[in-house]
Amino acid sequence: MNLNQLRYFLVLAEVGSYSEAAFQLDIAQSTLSQSMINLEQELNTPLFYSEKRISYLTGAGEVLRNEAQKILADVAESKEKIAQYLDGNLGSVTIGVSGSFGVTIVPQVINLYRKYHPQNQLTVRLVQGNTEQLIQRLSNHEIDLGICSYWRRNEFVEFSAIKREPYVVITPVNHELVRQTSVSVADILKYPMVTFSTRSGAYYDVANILNVDMEQLDIAMQVDDPAMMAALVASGVGIAVIPRIYLLDHFEVKILPLAEARHRDVYCAWLKYQMLSPVAKEFRSLIQQSCEMSGSNT
Repeated sequence: MNLNQLRYFLVLAEVGSYSEAAFQLDIAQSTLSQSMINLEQELNTPLFYSEKRISYLTGAGEVLRNEAQKILADVAESKEKIAQYLDGNLGSVTIGVSGSFGVTIVPQVINLYRKYHPQNQLTVRLVQGNTEQLIQRLSNHEIDLGICSYWRRNEFVEFSAIKREPYVVITPVNHELVRQTSVSVADILKYPMVTFSTRSGAYYDVANILNVDMEQLDIAMQVDDPAMMAALVASGVGIAVIPRIYLLDHFEVKILPLAEARHRDVYCAWLKYQMLSPVAKEFRSLIQQSCEMSGSNT
């Protein structure tokens, strides 16, 4: 039994004439007749009987008509949903966000998507974690895209730079460094520090900026969350080298530029060999577009 047989069957049941049904279907009458014979043989029962050259449904034919109508309606609905999926109007996307990266990016991307797809039936799931955790989740196919730092330890993940943020030094508001207009590496190394943990891509950025073995530093505490880092600095635990992100403005810290400007790149990451859904592909493009728009407005 196939869809063509069911379609032929329903037309014949509607018009009651093999010649008229064959005409409407644009097939040979012999093709229609053989198709119905095959269908009856497969179901092991007559589906039609003839009276005065008109074909009527048997009881089994009535049952099949109801089922065939539902099957073809389900097929049509499935085709429509697949079309919506391919157009990016239907589906789901899971985005992993490291630190504060997604706070501005993700809402902008969702708004852009809704602008382009006002009738969408999209489910967006957000997963938070540090860069190492997100790369692992990508590898496990738990997320489609990651917004994170660059991670050198996985050759199967593709990275595309989407945004650049300058690194700054933050200190308590009463720290002796606040009198300076900028801070050198030599200045930083004099004081206890709050740093990112080794699970964060920013940890390795800071190590490069300071050009030292991090284990030789006077590290007061290591954290994953930049908000916690700012809170600890505000309370006097130490100073920190951190990307210039919006949330620093909400803590009582002094924000100082580095004497030698340094920055970090924010990346969109995905598995190289994974076939992304149309929605995930569009979100990847919109993430880039959103960051370009934000950059042009700064």
